[in-house]
Amino acid sequence: LDKAERAYLHEDVGNALEELYGEQASEVAGIAPQLAWHFQEARIAEKAIHYLHQAGDRAVQLSANQEGVAHLSKGLALLMDLPDSPERAQQELALQLSLGMAWMGIAPPEVEKAFIQARELCQQTGKTAQLCRILGQLSALHYMRAEHQRARELAEEALSLAQQGEAPLLVALGHWRLGFVLFGLGEYTAARAHLEQMIAFYEPQHHHPLVSLCASDAGLGALAYDACCLWCLGYPEQALQRSQEALALARELDHPVSLADVLRFAACLFNAMRRDAQALKDSAEELTRLASEKLPGWSGTGTRHRGEALAMLGQVQEGIVQMREGMEVEQSIPIRCYLPGALRSLAEAKAKAGRPEEGLANLAEALALVEETDERHWEAEIHRLKGELLLIQSDDAEAEASLQTAIEVA
Repeated sequence: LDKAERAYLHEDVGNALEELYGEQASEVAGIAPQLAWHFQEARIAEKAIHYLHQAGDRAVQLSANQEGVAHLSKGLALLMDLPDSPERAQQELALQLSLGMAWMGIAPPEVEKAFIQARELCQQTGKTAQLCRILGQLSALHYMRAEHQRARELAEEALSLAQQGEAPLLVALGHWRLGFVLFGLGEYTAARAHLEQMIAFYEPQHHHPLVSLCASDAGLGALAYDACCLWCLGYPEQALQRSQEALALARELDHPVSLADVLRFAACLFNAMRRDAQALKDSAEELTRLASEKLPGWSGTGTRHRGEALAMLGQVQEGIVQMREGMEVEQSIPIRCYLPGALRSLAEAKAKAGRPEEGLANLAEALALVEETDERHWEAEIHRLKGELLLIQSDDAEAEASLQTAIEVA
């Protein structure tokens, strides 16, 4: 076949598939990569871009983020060959948003690049709803980097825009993001007020398909953070019930990124705060298995929490090795949020290993990070542990000062 005949045949096949599956949206999404290929070979760029976008979004919903990045990047490359126009700018905005969501599941530097480009396009096209989403995702990105005050500013701006636009879903997502940022800042009562807005709005079966708006299921995330807030505010029974609710629902809905998010907070962090070493170990191993099978970006978090559990169970040296390994992986992504808490756990293990002076050095690093990032979640516990280690070294006056500070912070 010559090139022209081949192009005509590809167009015929694409049209036939569209006609065959046209009334079945889920079926069309399932064959979107094939449709994109046929129309690309037929040199019908507009249709190829449309189906590459569909294929990319579907891949992200299935947690196949690498595949999603490949489809969406190809769609953007094709789009750039089209003449510049307002329509092209709107298409580019939609593709950049989706690409940013795909990168969020992998967490490389390209995330910020995609969202900043999308924000610039929003300013050109005047798309308020998309701007809300972009600001929200940038907030989450700064949160992961432990840039909490910047994350808070962006989350508040996104929520304000959503409220002005009277978009209930975007308003709920705005409350969710502001809730988890406030949790990191240690403002648990305010965090719960926002998280409860998302939980009240959330209907699992109805809203779960919208994970493409924020890479994971926001309702599940709100339940997970709410469990941690309840524990910190002194409601252990309610906290445990909320944790179990989040985990059961996450396993039922079967979305790997959402399950990983819930395992990290409603299981690993929650069980670490409860000092339930065996439950922490089980949760960390489940997260590690999930990471090895589907989500490599989560491997560091699972390994670090497993090390923490091993140290609590008496396997101190192995625990220290795994904590360090997990922390190195997280920071290479980079994920810096909750690093003060990781350093606190490492310090406790060092003390158990008979090296309290090394533990105190870890705690000094943790407290410096608290001041740098304003991440207050573990602050009281860091001061309490510092007091204990100073007591081991018979520095009673400094130990008492640290314990008093822990009480004041708590």
